[in-house]
Amino acid sequence: MGFFGNISRTMAMMKASANVLQKDKELVLFPLMAAACIAIFLALMWSFGAIGLDNVEEEGQPIEVYVVIVFVSNFIIVFFNSALVSAALERLRGGDPNVYSGFSHAIKHIHHILIWSIIVTIVAILIAAIKGNRRGIVGQILGSLLQAGWTMMTFFVVPIIVSENLSPFAAIKKSTSLFKSTWGNQITANFGFGIFQILALIISAVIGWFFGLLDQTFGLVIGVLLAAASVTIIYTLEGIYKAALYEFASGEKPLEFQESQLKTAYSVYRA
Repeated sequence: MGFFGNISRTMAMMKASANVLQKDKELVLFPLMAAACIAIFLALMWSFGAIGLDNVEEEGQPIEVYVVIVFVSNFIIVFFNSALVSAALERLRGGDPNVYSGFSHAIKHIHHILIWSIIVTIVAILIAAIKGNRRGIVGQILGSLLQAGWTMMTFFVVPIIVSENLSPFAAIKKSTSLFKSTWGNQITANFGFGIFQILALIISAVIGWFFGLLDQTFGLVIGVLLAAASVTIIYTLEGIYKAALYEFASGEKPLEFQESQLKTAYSVYRA
């Protein structure tokens, strides 16, 4: 069905995820709190002089500072995403989650989350180094291929960690196995939440521009708030859907989702 088929499937998946979110509206707080924590962390780094807009291009800037920033940011994202997935899994299994239950479950696996954040940081730095290498287009292609393969291999790592309490390395192995046993090897995604994130950002910018004709500051505020709200909601829906896919791949039947929607999330790649 191509591009428009992916759009149609993604809309159906977002609708099913929205049914879950409608029952647990507090799930949107997880990405909001993650963004707030990252902003506070960066503000603290700036206040102590560790980062600054005036020295971004300086060659003498310690690489350790940026490694710390990437690691802490990854840890925050993984932790709050773990809490979101935990709460989503609870709802999909017939429970009634809240912010506290999501956090409490994530904290139980904080040691695995920490190790996983370290692994994610190392891989991100390596891929960035390959893409930024002087090989040019070859480095870009190789880095993109590695990134795509890594993303697919680790798609279920967070749900596995919070659901089965496995170590990150064991979770990577099981995540890869779940993918192969459920959808096969040479597969392609039939959904794309990123498409709707881009669309939401464009619409937010247009609305902000329209109100900016009346007052620039008011238009900027409206645009930023709409962009933040839309990205937060779509990110939450994506987290819910990932939890549903994990349940399906594990042989369960997640509530609110039809089996056909989950079965066709990926298909055999045809060149």
